[in-house]
Amino acid sequence: MFSLITTATRYRRYALASLCLLMTMPSMAQSVITLNANGSSATAVTLRYAEPVRLAQVVSDSLKQRTLTEPPYWLGSSLSITTEPKTKQALITQLTQLSQQHRDDAVISSSFANTAQWIQQHIHHQRLPVSIDIDKVRLNKTDNPLLNGNYQLQLANHPTSVVIIGAIEKPQTMKWQPRMAAKEYLAQVTPLTIAANNEVTVIQPDGVIQQHPIAYWNNNHNDIAPGAIIYLGYDALFHDYSGLNQAISSMLINRTL
Repeated sequence: MFSLITTATRYRRYALASLCLLMTMPSMAQSVITLNANGSSATAVTLRYAEPVRLAQVVSDSLKQRTLTEPPYWLGSSLSITTEPKTKQALITQLTQLSQQHRDDAVISSSFANTAQWIQQHIHHQRLPVSIDIDKVRLNKTDNPLLNGNYQLQLANHPTSVVIIGAIEKPQTMKWQPRMAAKEYLAQVTPLTIAANNEVTVIQPDGVIQQHPIAYWNNNHNDIAPGAIIYLGYDALFHDYSGLNQAISSMLINRTL
């Protein structure tokens, strides 16, 4: 058993391939799960298994360590490997360089710098594309991989906010409102002159990336779940930021609640 010690996209294909590789690695001496059962690293515990273990067993054991009365927010709960995404520092360097290149426009320069700072502060581990919902992992074999190595499991609490980041001066945390669309959240901030104006990227709490229309001609309601990130892309006539936007949205998948 275990002992307790107190203490839509290219990216998803890559992450899934990484997970499959982890699942097929030779057996190690033990599997170690750093568990945040109550949604906070301040009360983290470590689950140790003498051999590779199924995700369903880990989730079941983790629920026994949760002291809060409310159930976890499954949509935002996550499993990660304990290393940073490989491209994180390169992305931060790129954003820092863009900030310096736009010193003649203080707001644009601040936007790139603040986006880099937010990523530095909030992205710590590489999230794996698996569901943590106890019912799914118990019932579906494909959702119940064999874990072998070191991981971090986060049983999230129900959030009450969303984050807007990207082509605004600095990231904003806003109160989540039911049935409020991306366009309505964006009406509460001031986009940059180089902000995309046709659609935004929404990273739902389970890491799923969606494109939500925001222009008057393509406006269509799409729900945004509590804990989501709304990424407003950079878009300028004489600069192609498509690669940067892809890199940022792929990186934001790794944020955990």
